[in-house]
Amino acid sequence: MRRKKKSRRWFYWALFVCLVFAAWQVWRSDEVQMRFVYLWPYQEEIIEYSKKNNLDPFLVAAVIKNESGFRIDAKSKPGAIGLMQIMPQTGEWIAGEMGMQNFQMVKLAEAETNIRMGCWYLSELEYEFGHNRVLMLAAYNAGRGNTRNWMEEFNWDTDFGNIEAIPYIDTREYVRKVLYDRGQYYKLYKKRIDNY
Repeated sequence: MRRKKKSRRWFYWALFVCLVFAAWQVWRSDEVQMRFVYLWPYQEEIIEYSKKNNLDPFLVAAVIKNESGFRIDAKSKPGAIGLMQIMPQTGEWIAGEMGMQNFQMVKLAEAETNIRMGCWYLSELEYEFGHNRVLMLAAYNAGRGNTRNWMEEFNWDTDFGNIEAIPYIDTREYVRKVLYDRGQYYKLYKKRIDNY
């Protein structure tokens, strides 16, 4: 009787382990990840404005995922607006630099305008920081001024790549997550997007 109970216990334990393993495999499948974790709404707009600004669309998707979770109505406590969480002052500056006539702040809440302006700004940061993604993303999150100050204070150049050295914890985590998510978007979607 004892032996039967023991073997039954082992059977249920083995069954449980098999079910957990199977569930993990299903969860990690590309289809499930694309449907529940790495969604990509506004793909057409992201690809269009990434191309126009010589940006990696997978990186832009990862930025949006981390900035707003693809929620067009996202608004942060400091006042950042929309998919790419553009601050109103930054939005006004971008609009001026882009030559957008009669720009109104409500436009930042429109998906296409927000993506267009956010891509332009990311491209500017990429150029300003010598095509260094770590510095570009740090500047997008913490501001250009802070990033420039860190470069001066800690003697970083455009070869900088040590994410752990970024002094703000939030920015450090942001850069790490965006770069990880960029890799996931690339892995999941690269076959579906031509010319990338």
